[in-house]
Amino acid sequence: MKWLLIVLFSINLYAEDNPSFILTDSQGNQLHVRDTKNGLIFKEHKNAVLLTMFGHNCPPCIEEIPEFIELTNKYGNKLSIISMEVQGYNSEQVEAFRKANGINYTLLSGNDNIDFVRHIVQRSGWKGAIPFMIAIDKYGEVQVVQAGLFKKSSLEDLIKILNK
Repeated sequence: MKWLLIVLFSINLYAEDNPSFILTDSQGNQLHVRDTKNGLIFKEHKNAVLLTMFGHNCPPCIEEIPEFIELTNKYGNKLSIISMEVQGYNSEQVEAFRKANGINYTLLSGNDNIDFVRHIVQRSGWKGAIPFMIAIDKYGEVQVVQAGLFKKSSLEDLIKILNK
């Protein structure tokens, strides 16, 4: 019996050091995310990932939407864009926003996935400035963390690096 308790305690320690999350996007799909020493693994996305934090009422965030749509169309087999709305929308509001803006990439509500948002704050040191991007290569390792707009030409160069 002692052995079983020690094993369970060890598993819980590992889970705390490398948490996993089940996120639900605006369309009700689940994303399984596992934290690693150097990044994040998105089980359903086997390619590079741009994880962004944005706001529905943030002009620079709105400015990025057409670029992200275009990048998704152009690099859909090499890139996943996953954007988390962090200005208070719930999943239903995020889904309405997605439809109204013709968004073709994954959107999530920060309110409905708050544990993951808190984890990103803790791991990245993010202070809440938006837009905020974490660029993750196809191996799940974080390569770039940036607050502010990223120019489309720079994003295209970054996508090439993330897929090497």
